[in-house]
Amino acid sequence: MPFTRPGFVVGNTVAIHKRGITDFQMKYYRRIYQARMVEQRRFDKHSAYLAKELERMKQLQEQYLFLARHNIHSAEELVGTIASLTDKKKETSAEKSRIYKARERSMELFTAADEMENLKPAEQSYRLGDIFFEDEHRKWVALEQELQAQGYSLEEVQALRRHYKEEYSEVCAREKVVCRELNTGKAILNSMIPDSISDGRKTEYNREIIRDRKEQPVR
Repeated sequence: MPFTRPGFVVGNTVAIHKRGITDFQMKYYRRIYQARMVEQRRFDKHSAYLAKELERMKQLQEQYLFLARHNIHSAEELVGTIASLTDKKKETSAEKSRIYKARERSMELFTAADEMENLKPAEQSYRLGDIFFEDEHRKWVALEQELQAQGYSLEEVQALRRHYKEEYSEVCAREKVVCRELNTGKAILNSMIPDSISDGRKTEYNREIIRDRKEQPVR
């Protein structure tokens, strides 16, 4: 079902059914529409109250966009999406752990490369004929041979470090997106649970729902 980022319109919210929004998604869009008047009064004297309502409106819009982004049409599909996002979070956490461990195994190489970087000015002076830096030159040669014994040059070790850094940053960015989506989905699910249930019971209630409906198909 195609989706266009919603704009706030004047008139009856029933009209947006023509855009292909489902009843399940309509509930959240209607809440956003009703909260729109708050934004128009943001310079009112009750600024503290309005700020809270504006934050609530922002949260509702995020929830609506989440439903549209994942093409969710029912509570069952919402639970299935949460289960899928939970699995993705576990996958990204495992991948981040793998990269971290691989980087730690190369820490000896990185330490030697750092020492060579510190010695580089002295090594360059020695190569230009300044024998004052002979001791530093010997250390440089020893470190260079240490890297070569493990099959690396200084440039290759530096490239390896950049690779791990970029890979780790990319996985962390994906994990952040998944966590944000997962939190939004859980917030929607919590809003569907009766207020009479305590917070601790809500958590257990969510687990039971996800466990019971995890096998439901996700669009």
